[in-house]
Amino acid sequence: MRSGVDQAVKDLTKKHKGDHCALVRSACAFMVHICQDEHRLFYQFFAKQSAQLIIYMEGLCTILYDTLRPYIIRIDHLETLAEICSILKVEMLDEHVSYSPEPLEAFAKIVYQLLQDVQERIGFRAQNYLESDIRNYRPSAGDLAYPEKLEMMESIALSLQENQYAQHQLRRVDSRSSIASGMSLASLETTQTTTDPALRRSGNSPADMHGMWYPTVRRTLVCLSRLYRCIDKSIFQSLSQQALTHCIYSVSTAAGQIAQSRTTIDGELFEIKHLLILREQIAPFRVDFTAKETSLDFSKVRTAAYELLQKRKQLFSLGSNNALLEFLLDGTPQVREQLLDSRKDVDRQLKLVCETFIKDATKQLVGPVLTFIEAAQNHLRNQPGGGKTAAVAAAGSAATLTATASGQSTGMALRMAPFAAPQQISSIIQECLRNI
Repeated sequence: MRSGVDQAVKDLTKKHKGDHCALVRSACAFMVHICQDEHRLFYQFFAKQSAQLIIYMEGLCTILYDTLRPYIIRIDHLETLAEICSILKVEMLDEHVSYSPEPLEAFAKIVYQLLQDVQERIGFRAQNYLESDIRNYRPSAGDLAYPEKLEMMESIALSLQENQYAQHQLRRVDSRSSIASGMSLASLETTQTTTDPALRRSGNSPADMHGMWYPTVRRTLVCLSRLYRCIDKSIFQSLSQQALTHCIYSVSTAAGQIAQSRTTIDGELFEIKHLLILREQIAPFRVDFTAKETSLDFSKVRTAAYELLQKRKQLFSLGSNNALLEFLLDGTPQVREQLLDSRKDVDRQLKLVCETFIKDATKQLVGPVLTFIEAAQNHLRNQPGGGKTAAVAAAGSAATLTATASGQSTGMALRMAPFAAPQQISSIIQECLRNI
């Protein structure tokens, strides 16, 4: 029987060469039938349960494990590994084994071992993928074409809506002409206004489609969605923490490159957009995106070693001030545990970028006003009694220009300063209005 099962499994490997998912599914289904038939045949001759039957069927199922494992440990694609994991976990354990637990007891043990091997392989390949394809991703010129890419997609969306509107109008021209006599001019204008493409643009713009996301953001979310149902919760928490950390780093790096080639505002808007996407898309995952990081703190070791060298004469002291004993007690490395929360990292980075964006946008729009306010504050601080508030200092109408020996002004009122002339202030206001 063992040789027949071995040959049948080998035939399946030849039949499904190159298709690992089909091989796993067909080989496992074959072993399910073998185990059920052997169990049924045994109880047709014997009434009592025997441990020898379990040992015998475990030997048959080991053939399945020995055949499939070499294929599994050589698979590199996460998609294939995730599908195999789903086959073993859902189709075999949750469906077949749960409905026939006794006949498939030996089969369940072997499938569980295979599942652990697949999950281990997924974890290894996922770490390599996150490092190579997300953190170390090298963007192309098209990936960094912001905001040109968004503007192009918006123009395409607008043209498509206009074409759809024109076709819709052609189809309705006959019906409109037939009912126009019964409608007022105002009613017709209202109908045309509500169907205007510019007023009925929806939020489903092509610029919001997944294809417009930065590649590392899309890859991170696709990877997490595949791993979510395949691996254990603890392993997923660790991998998800790494994935989000690498993704935040990648997006921040890309934003810096956009800021160098375009403008700082463009880079910040790019980063805000993708951090918002990332925060929204990880919300459905019902797991805690935290990981405990354990490290050793050797800061006290150096201090203790230095004190040991300073107390060489006390190395062999028999009292409590023995230098070697103090080194062993004080120089022990400290174990430190730190909780890393990826969700909070996304929120923290988003808050930081938003604050920077607000600061830069304010400077770009009303920068001249800010410069004037700073100059006015410096002028008032340099006046006699500069500790007063700006309002009190500005109210000193009796202040006049008093020249010192060095030529510096010490008593000029703010309204008398050259930079505070009405013409200068008017020019500043006009420039800010143009920026806005």
